[in-house]
Amino acid sequence: MAAEIDAQRLRAAQAGFAMRAYRESFLTEDGQRGLSQEGLLRLMASIDEEYAERFSHATVSRWESGATRPTVRRLQVFGMALGLSPTEVAGLILLAGLAPDLQTASSMATNGGSGGGPESEPTPGEEDGSTEPRAGGGAATATAPPLLRGWVRFVFLRCLPLGVAIAGAGYALSFLNWENIWTPAFYVVLATALVVTQGFLLPDRTVPNREFFWVTLFVVLSTPLLQFAPLGMDHYALYRVGDSVGTYVPFLLALLVNLALAASAGLMFQLLWQWQFRRFGGEGGILRRSVWSVLPPVGFVYAVILVISNASVWIQLGVLMPATAVLFIALLAVQDPSTNPSERDRQFLLSTILAAAIVSSMLGLLTIIAVYVSPDLPMVLPDHNLLNSWEIDFAKLGFSREEALDRLNLGYPWHAMTVFGYMAFVVAGNLVASIYRLGARNDGTSERGTRGKD
Repeated sequence: MAAEIDAQRLRAAQAGFAMRAYRESFLTEDGQRGLSQEGLLRLMASIDEEYAERFSHATVSRWESGATRPTVRRLQVFGMALGLSPTEVAGLILLAGLAPDLQTASSMATNGGSGGGPESEPTPGEEDGSTEPRAGGGAATATAPPLLRGWVRFVFLRCLPLGVAIAGAGYALSFLNWENIWTPAFYVVLATALVVTQGFLLPDRTVPNREFFWVTLFVVLSTPLLQFAPLGMDHYALYRVGDSVGTYVPFLLALLVNLALAASAGLMFQLLWQWQFRRFGGEGGILRRSVWSVLPPVGFVYAVILVISNASVWIQLGVLMPATAVLFIALLAVQDPSTNPSERDRQFLLSTILAAAIVSSMLGLLTIIAVYVSPDLPMVLPDHNLLNSWEIDFAKLGFSREEALDRLNLGYPWHAMTVFGYMAFVVAGNLVASIYRLGARNDGTSERGTRGKD
């Protein structure tokens, strides 16, 4: 028995040595060689979210030292993350002693093997918290696929509680005077703050930037409500439901619509990101992965807005949505573990982004001021969408059409300054910080390479 355990430890050490060699020889698209242990986990988490939730760089060290013996599933994910061929994965499986011959190992590399085979063999010294099913210890516990499990957790532990909190806040504020133009604006700000706070304080790290992405979309979709708040209306015409104009109900419904749209885009983002890795592994282009992960969900959200909102919001979001997409494509590309630019390229990229941010900020502020002070610029009332148009009963509201346009002009700077501040300081600021942190990542890679040579 002791001899068998020693043999398994030897195989685990051999497999770990090979895994480390693959990690350190991983070639990024810009020609840089080597991947950190954290970068390896991020790549593997893009295939299977468990590697973001339950493992750390210390676990990778145990894999590579042979302290723990890999499973077939782990080697499959490892291979997909680094873009290894099925033959290379089969070689790792054979080296780890998980298959009796190369033909069996090749079958396991592509199909995963049978449930009672070596994949579920007990591993001496396994300490990384893995819950792979094991033979001889009773029936294995079936679990949901990682992607489906992540979606269920996202819907029931994030979106549903947020929806309840937004509804509760609206009901609590219903006892205030909703004819006061500040009350609906305060409600929108409060609901947006709830979503942003949970997204930043309780991030889900299983998919890079998914939380940041869908929270940003929620902010972009919700800030137009600030423009229409002085009217007591929303831009989706939900104020026409029953006799709800002048109450909190239209804003509650609009915020829930925004939550559903943003959350759907977040799930689409996750699906596309993981699909890219499953299809192309580490060989997929950084820019292609980023574009395919961001553009479809952003396009989906804007297509829905075109149908259910009015021309004023179409135009504003027609500028904001592409800007959001560009910023997140750049953010994903910069934060990709395989992105490893030289110091000169990083400095050039950082200075270029800062210059573009300053110029865009100045143009944005000038546009906001020009729109606000222009008396002849028409403001679009919420009296139509792509499907229908209707007349607003201003007599019932207690003010004229001219007064309604004045109120709309008053609400515009609230909306414009809020979304401008978020995009400029939060989204663009995060991008600048990520570019700056590339220097620390490069320094860490250089230090590891120097120690390896010593």
